[in-house]
Amino acid sequence: MTVLLNLLLGVGFVAAAGSAVHFWRIHLDAARQDAMQAVAARRGWALTVTGERLGRTGTLRLVPRGGLPWLAEARPKGAAGGPATSYEAEAPRWAEGTLLMIAAPLPGAAEAGALPAVEALRDLLGEETARLAETLRVAPGPEGVAVLSDANPTLRVDLGDLAQALRGWVPVAPGPRGLPVLVLSPEGLRLRLRHPIRRPEQMERFLDLALELSRLIGPGR
Repeated sequence: MTVLLNLLLGVGFVAAAGSAVHFWRIHLDAARQDAMQAVAARRGWALTVTGERLGRTGTLRLVPRGGLPWLAEARPKGAAGGPATSYEAEAPRWAEGTLLMIAAPLPGAAEAGALPAVEALRDLLGEETARLAETLRVAPGPEGVAVLSDANPTLRVDLGDLAQALRGWVPVAPGPRGLPVLVLSPEGLRLRLRHPIRRPEQMERFLDLALELSRLIGPGR
């Protein structure tokens, strides 16, 4: 009888603890969403949230209420496309080629003009971005920065300025997941992290970086 009573008490304690954690997560997500809404209102952005389940935050989307159109998105684990934070805009763009940059050395001793090693790219960039990078070649660039392109990027951008901006990012996740990847192509500009940002101050920093990169690249063509 004592063993059964202890077992029931143990099950009850685990259930109560689980419920407490669940409601704490709901409260935390709600507080972060309210804070994100406050940042969006202050910066002139519009925030929407989709795919919420059991009180957990779903996919966050931010767009500007005016000015240059862009879309920022933070996708949680389990969302289509996997967990990520991204910024996409049709401008600026590079009509003549595609440029990929990340503030980390390219794995291996790849020389300018060489095709990068596929497995190394997957470790550095993740599966989705690595598929794009497989069509590019190593380009000369600032030390400690991986630059891949299918044309001469210096005809369109100042690689030193872009590298300095990317290096200024303070990661909020360890390893390559925490490093923003810049892609400039005929389709426009994309900045991507391999994890979802949830804190409003971190999202604001990420968007400020994207907007600064857009400014440095300039309208061009």
